Amino acid sequence: MQTTYRITSGLMVMLLLWSAPTPAASKQPSVIEQANILHQIRREKFDNVLPGAMRDNDIDMWIHVIRDGNPDPMQLHFGPVSGYIVFTDRGSGRIERAIFGNGGHPELFDIFGSDQIRRAIEGYGFVDQDPRIYDEFAKFVAERNPKRIALNFSAWLAVADGLSYSQYVKLESIIGKKYSDRFVSAEQLITDFRARRTPSEISEFGKALEMHRQLLIRALSREVINPGKTTLRDVGQWIVEEQQRQGIGYGVDSYVPLPRILFSAASTTDAAPDVRWIIHDEDYVIQRGDFMTYDISVRHLDYFTTDFKRNAYVFREGETTIPESIQKAFDRAIDAHLIMRPHIVAGRTAKQTLDALVVALENENYIYTPFIDIGTKDYELIQKALLGKNNSGFSIDLHAMGNNGRSLVTVGASVAPFRTDRFDQVLQHNHFFSFEYMVHTNLPERPGFPISINIEGNHLITNDGVKYLHPRNEKILEIH
Repeated sequence: MQTTYRITSGLMVMLLLWSAPTPAASKQPSVIEQANILHQIRREKFDNVLPGAMRDNDIDMWIHVIRDGNPDPMQLHFGPVSGYIVFTDRGSGRIERAIFGNGGHPELFDIFGSDQIRRAIEGYGFVDQDPRIYDEFAKFVAERNPKRIALNFSAWLAVADGLSYSQYVKLESIIGKKYSDRFVSAEQLITDFRARRTPSEISEFGKALEMHRQLLIRALSREVINPGKTTLRDVGQWIVEEQQRQGIGYGVDSYVPLPRILFSAASTTDAAPDVRWIIHDEDYVIQRGDFMTYDISVRHLDYFTTDFKRNAYVFREGETTIPESIQKAFDRAIDAHLIMRPHIVAGRTAKQTLDALVVALENENYIYTPFIDIGTKDYELIQKALLGKNNSGFSIDLHAMGNNGRSLVTVGASVAPFRTDRFDQVLQHNHFFSFEYMVHTNLPERPGFPISINIEGNHLITNDGVKYLHPRNEKILEIH
């Protein structure tokens, strides 16, 4: 049974009552402030999350090996450390924390190895090193006599695979066969440790989401877009420069993110069905009558990465409302969100959740068009499924969220038909996820080429269902 904890109702209320819009140039935390925030997060993770994660996975000792000079993704959670980071469940409420190596804050760790073993692990006198220098570490393990020892190796989870072969062999020789026979992968332990979020994590991720939301609102407005003059590249460049100006870090990708045109009144020629949008040429000049989607991400504290989209329509001269066909297609996409939401709860596996969402949407006359994440094939399947139909199709990619870089989707369960390696993962209480899906609808203006409206927001899964950490996407942004 999973061990969980709840954030206080006061904090949840604070997070869900969004403040006034962030000023154009938000003040980023100083280096010292950032360090203090991360320190608080680590303390909460060790105190409140680690015990449950270890016990739910029947782990007596977790040895995480980080080699100096070879950065490990888990250093975000441990701080600037290297060597053997050891967590031992000794039966009390708290998990014992030890470091044999370099670094580690005294408030976070209980036991520190000798200077001799630190120097040995860091490679001083490597050639003629006396192997007995490691006896204190071997004795430490033997005294605790763990039955199951989790190590950071994994065939499928990259963030849990930082242990090199040479360091595995070395660890085996240090602690002996009696204990090396008890090694197991820490992949599920690390997944649970990362996926279960603390109050400080939730608060800071909420701040990152608001920065992200304000950037999108401004980028998809007349502040940035002048119809007939502004290119897609111009919008992307503005985003990059504004992030630099505000001190907001880049998110998942290093390239300049471009808006994508889903429908263009300026063109009667549809692209070949190899993409889910019709225009993504960086030199394209945004025209009146264009309907677009924009997907960006931001990095906060070098710890969190966001990932969500917004949609916008550029009004034609004299237009006062968004074209009926586009509005109806968008409304069908938003309706799908409301249909799915009650079926996303902590405690279910990703596969159970996916199955429940498919049934719920099909009961409302949506057509399931499984997303396989291959542009040409995806769109061809969508076209075939919706040929001659007034029903909307739907594709689901609800994925884990919150950590930096490409590891962000491997934080926990992901509800998507092409992420089969995540099917058995359980949706955790207080888990960040990206509520991402597409709804495909035929337009009378574009027969045979359904418009694919991508809705994506970053939210929180709890025992009570989905909680919003930022105002959800429920309307098309208007550019007059």
